[in-house]
Amino acid sequence: MRKLILALSLGLAACGAETDEAAQIPGEYTLIAVEGVEVSGTPTLRIAEDGAVSGQGPCNLFTGRNNATLPALDLGALATTRRACLQEGGEQAFFQALGAVREARREGEELVMTGPDVTIRWRAATQ
Repeated sequence: MRKLILALSLGLAACGAETDEAAQIPGEYTLIAVEGVEVSGTPTLRIAEDGAVSGQGPCNLFTGRNNATLPALDLGALATTRRACLQEGGEQAFFQALGAVREARREGEELVMTGPDVTIRWRAATQ
C-alpha cells in the first residue's frame, strides 16, 4: 500500500512540474537565432495561454495556433502576410524551422524550441 501511495505521489508531482514548466512559456519573445540559418531583421513571437501564436518573421507577419498542449508544440500551417520584401533574409527557412519545432522550454530568460534537426532560441521581450 505504501508503494502505491508513493508511486501516485511521484506521478502527481511529475504532472505538477510539467504544468509549471508549461505555465512559464506563454509570453512575447524576440529571436536570438535559428540554428544553422541566417535570419535578418528582428523576428518576434507571441504565445498566448489559449494556444494562439503570432509574430513577425524576417519580413511577413504570421498567426496561427499551437495544436498541442504546452510544452509540446504543433504549430501546423501558419497564416502569413505576403509582403513584397526587398531583403527577406531567411524568410522561408525561418518558417520551415518554426513549423518543425515540437517542444518548448524556458532556460532563464530564453525560450528554446526544438524539433528534429532544428533549434530556435528566443529572448523574453522586456515590457
